[in-house]
Amino acid sequence: MVTGSAVRLGRDIALRLADLGFDIVLNYYGAAEKEVKAAAEEMKSKGSEVLAVRADLRKVEEIQNAFSEVKSKFGTLDLLVNNSAIFGKVDFFDITEDIFDDFINTNLKSALFCSIEAAKLMKNNPEKPCSIINISSLGGIENWKGFIPYSLAKNGVIKLTKLTAKRLAPDILVNSIAPGTILIDDDENLNAEKDDEKFYPMKRFGSSSDINSLIEYLAVHNKYITGNIFIVDGGRSL
Repeated sequence: MVTGSAVRLGRDIALRLADLGFDIVLNYYGAAEKEVKAAAEEMKSKGSEVLAVRADLRKVEEIQNAFSEVKSKFGTLDLLVNNSAIFGKVDFFDITEDIFDDFINTNLKSALFCSIEAAKLMKNNPEKPCSIINISSLGGIENWKGFIPYSLAKNGVIKLTKLTAKRLAPDILVNSIAPGTILIDDDENLNAEKDDEKFYPMKRFGSSSDINSLIEYLAVHNKYITGNIFIVDGGRSL
C-alpha cells in the first residue's frame, strides 16, 4: 500500500513496486477519477492486482475503513509506504490553527494511524519480512523558517519512524526516506528555484528514480536495517 499514490511521487513509487512484483493498494483522495483510473490501469498492465481505495487519511475512521478493504481483498500486507502529504510555504505570522491542523493531520497523523492499521495486518503475515517506509523530508531535519507547519509535521514523521521501529521490531522494519527537492518529470515545483541546482554538489534536483532505488532496497532486500532516516538530497545538506 502506497498512500497518495494516484499522482506524482506516490504514483511513481507504486509503479516501481508493481515492476518488482507487488500487488498494489492505490490510495487516493484529492486526485481526479481519470488520474486514478489511469494509474490503476498502468499498474495492472505490469501484472499486479490493484485495489484502489479512496480515503481522507486525515480521518481515522476513513483510515480504518481503507484497511478493512485491504484485509478483505488481500488478507494481509507486506509493505506500507506513508507518502501522502501536503507541502507549502507559510510565513510565521500567517500560520492559523486550520493551516497547522491541516499539515499535522495530513503529514503526521495519517502516517501514525496508517502504521497502526498496517501493523495489525502485517501480524497476519509471519512468513514474510514486512516493512513500513515513511517519506519524511529534509525539511524535517533542517530549519526551513518559511515552512514551519510542514517542517514540524515532517520532524514528527522522523520521530515516529524511530519510535515505531523500536516498538514493532523484530517483526516489522520501519525506516524513513528524507528527500530534498524532487521534481517529477516536467513538474513545475513552485517552491524550487531552478538556479539553485548549481549549488547542489550533484548539480541537479532529485527525481523519482533516486527515491525508487532506495524504496526497492528497503522493500525487497533489507532484512536488518530499522529506525534509520535516509537523506536523499544530492548533497544539499552537506
